[in-house]
Amino acid sequence: MPKLLQINSVVNTGSTGRIAEQLGEFAISQGWDSYIAYGREARESKSYLIQIGGKLSVYIHAIGTMLTDRHGLFSLCATKKFLKQLDEIKPDVVHLHNIHGYYINYLMLLNYLHKKNIPTVITMHDFWLMTGHCAYINKSCDKWKIGCGKCPRLHQYPAAKVDHSGRNWITKLEALSRMGNIVLVPVSNWLDGFVKESLLQGVKSHVIYNGIDTNVFKPYDAKTAVEGVDWNKFTIMSIATRWTDANGYDDVIKLSTLLSEDAQIIMVGLDDEQMQNIPANVIGFKKTESFEQLKELYSKSDVIFNPNAEVTFGLVTAEAMACGTPVIVLEDTAGEEIVDVETGYVVTSVDEVPALISTIKANKSVETSAKCRERVIEQFNSKKQNQKYFDLYKELARIK
Repeated sequence: MPKLLQINSVVNTGSTGRIAEQLGEFAISQGWDSYIAYGREARESKSYLIQIGGKLSVYIHAIGTMLTDRHGLFSLCATKKFLKQLDEIKPDVVHLHNIHGYYINYLMLLNYLHKKNIPTVITMHDFWLMTGHCAYINKSCDKWKIGCGKCPRLHQYPAAKVDHSGRNWITKLEALSRMGNIVLVPVSNWLDGFVKESLLQGVKSHVIYNGIDTNVFKPYDAKTAVEGVDWNKFTIMSIATRWTDANGYDDVIKLSTLLSEDAQIIMVGLDDEQMQNIPANVIGFKKTESFEQLKELYSKSDVIFNPNAEVTFGLVTAEAMACGTPVIVLEDTAGEEIVDVETGYVVTSVDEVPALISTIKANKSVETSAKCRERVIEQFNSKKQNQKYFDLYKELARIK
C-alpha cells in the first residue's frame, strides 16, 4: 500500500492545516496510508500523526532565530529523531507544506530527501522558501530576486535582531537546486510568477489552487450560531488568522471611518488587545474553528473584503464565494484569479470600497449567489484539486 507523508506546522487547523487534512483524507480514500508530521498544533485527524519536537524545542528554535536570523536551522535533535522515523515509514511521496515555524531543521530535511531520492512535493503557501528572511514579501523590495541582505522586514516573522538574510538566501538556493525528484506547487499563477524570478526558478513548478470543501462551505440558512450582529445593516466581513499591518489590518480600520451609519464591518481573527480597540462600527471576533460560525458569517454578510496584498491564494475569498457571497479583492493580487466580473470586485485601494456599496446592493440576488458558488465548484473544488495532487504524486513516484 503506497504511503503519503505530509509535513506542516499544524494539522486540521488554520488554512494550511485544513488543506493537509483534506489531502490526507483523500489519500486514504484512494487506498493509501496517510501520515502527517507537525510541529505546533494538531486537531483530530484521520491520518497517522507524528509530532516533531515539542514546546521546549519550539522555544529554543524561536530564541535561536531571534538571536541569529537563521530560522529553520535549529531543532537539530527533534529533526534527527523525526528522520529516523522516516527511515521506518519509508514513504513513497513526501509532501511539504510550511516547513518554517520553529519546529524543524529544513536543511537536514531537504538533504535527507535528496540523499534518499524520495519524490517530494512542496506547496508554496507563502514566500519563505524564496527569500532570505520574509514569509511574505514587500512589493517595493526585490532583493529576493538576486540575493537578500539588509532586510527591511527583519522585525517581522520570523523576527530577528541581526541580519543574515543574504546567507540564508544562499543556503536555500544551494539546498533546493541540488534536489532532483522535486516539484514546487505555487497555489496561484500570481505566485508562480514570483517563483520564476526567484532562487527557485530552476526548480520545476506546477500550479495547483487550494481546494475548498463545498460540502462544508455552502449557503447557511439554519438558526443563528453568531450573536451580537444586526444583519439589517449592510455588512462587510474581513477575516484573517492573525491581523497585522502587513495583511491589511490598517485598511479595514480605515474603511470603518469611511462608512455611513447604516453599514458595519465584521472582523474575525482579532487578538485581545485589538478587540478592545476596534471602532464602534466594527464587530470583532477572535479566531474561530467553528465551521457553523464561519458559514453564517460568510453567508449573511453582504460582501467580503480581502485587504491582504500579499496573500498567495485567498482561501477565505473562495470559502465566502462557496457560501454565495461576492468578494472585494485588491488589484495585482492572487485574489484576481478567484473572482470574475459576476462574482467579485477589484479595487486599487480601500478608498474605492464605499463607492461599491450601492452596486453590491443592486446586484444582490439569488442568481449572483448561485454564480459565486458555481465558480468555486468549477474552479476550486477540493476534490478536483486533490486529484491534481494525486496525479502528481503518482507521476513522481511512478505509481500506476
